Amino acid sequence: MIRLAWNLTLAGGRGRAVLLAACTAVVSGLLLVGQAMLLLPAYPDEALYSVVAESGTRGGFIFGVVMLALPALLLLFQAVRLGTSARERRLAALRLAGATPSDVRRLGGLEVGPPAFLGAVAGYGVYLLVRAAFGGTATDATCCEPGVTLHGSTLAFVPTTVAPAWWHVLLTIGVVTMLGVLVGTAANRGVIVSPLGITRRTTSRPPRPWGLLLIAAGIGFGVFSLVLFRSSAFLDVVAPLLAIVLLVLGLINLAPWTAYVVGRRVARRAKTAPALLAARRLAGDPRPAGRAAAAVGAIGLVAGGAAAMAGDIMETQAPGDRSYYLVAIGLIGVALVLALLAVIGSLAVHSVESLLDRKRSVASLAALGGTSDLLARTQRAEVGLVAMPMATGGTMLGSLVIGIPLAGVGPAWAVATALALGLVTGLVWLAIRLAIVITGPWIRKAADPDNLRTA
Repeated sequence: MIRLAWNLTLAGGRGRAVLLAACTAVVSGLLLVGQAMLLLPAYPDEALYSVVAESGTRGGFIFGVVMLALPALLLLFQAVRLGTSARERRLAALRLAGATPSDVRRLGGLEVGPPAFLGAVAGYGVYLLVRAAFGGTATDATCCEPGVTLHGSTLAFVPTTVAPAWWHVLLTIGVVTMLGVLVGTAANRGVIVSPLGITRRTTSRPPRPWGLLLIAAGIGFGVFSLVLFRSSAFLDVVAPLLAIVLLVLGLINLAPWTAYVVGRRVARRAKTAPALLAARRLAGDPRPAGRAAAAVGAIGLVAGGAAAMAGDIMETQAPGDRSYYLVAIGLIGVALVLALLAVIGSLAVHSVESLLDRKRSVASLAALGGTSDLLARTQRAEVGLVAMPMATGGTMLGSLVIGIPLAGVGPAWAVATALALGLVTGLVWLAIRLAIVITGPWIRKAADPDNLRTA
């Protein structure tokens, strides 16, 4: 079965396999970086950025590094679904040869295994590159004195005096490979392939707003931790991080429902052809676009909370003490920009998937007089109708739920929230434009009249 899965992987195209491997390489590399930080002693003899060097704040930094893997996993899910129609035709041939529906679903998951394994192995190279670029410098004295902002290099946050052991690396490779297989299995869940190549989806009901329950749980857990866990140093750190995880998962789960609601409402009021086409697509099949824009809400959540804290720091801290906090918030901003690059990939992959699955209808529109610009604006509207509400909603949620408890409400909070909204929505708009520019060749290919041929 492994050999058959490898053949199916090659049949899916080298580009798709490379994208799958790249996603798992990023995940594996980030997990190894986090493990290296966990191996640091309480007082390391190494020049590192203070948030990493100090044991009290190191856990939050590791949490942020691990959370950076989430956009890569969402991109992996989108990449698995790339070329769904062609993959289902290949699986239908297996059904005709005698494979059962459960065999087909297992093969769909194992198909991701070979590139996921290669990417997980390459993740060790990603870890070495990050350590070479941002590694600390060994010293003879400890570097964790209170009030010191930076130690040694201003961007040294990956330890060089400690490193994951060989069994850590092997375990990470195995976990990431299995994670890739699970993502592949989840992508094929609910799809039944008949021996004659006819597919149907068992989950035809519209999405439900179950993410609101996770968001409510995150808010409640955060408030609960602020009231009861102040006496425990450990729970005082862990409880807010768990609340953030619940909020992020809630926003991700809420994205398909947002796509469905926005699509239905815009379809009733659309006055242009691109908006109407995009809204009808979202209302008819909201889950792919929702998954593509799912990470946008999480980016907005962190950006809103970080901006509110930055506004409070500028208002309350002395000029000499601001740098300690602002440098950390600046690193959060850099991490969010990197996450946004993965979002660009997710949006681009979704657009390509949409074009491949609808190439006959796209070619029909082109034959009836639709221009490439019209098709590009339709694709842009489809992802924008989901991404922009998720960006604004996530930013406001972060500013209210994270920013207010930590920084309070004041003029600085209002200004920081407004700036965060403008910056996040502007960057997301730019990401949407870049994603559609990337998919330009596929738009022209989908509009080819040859796609109207029946034989």
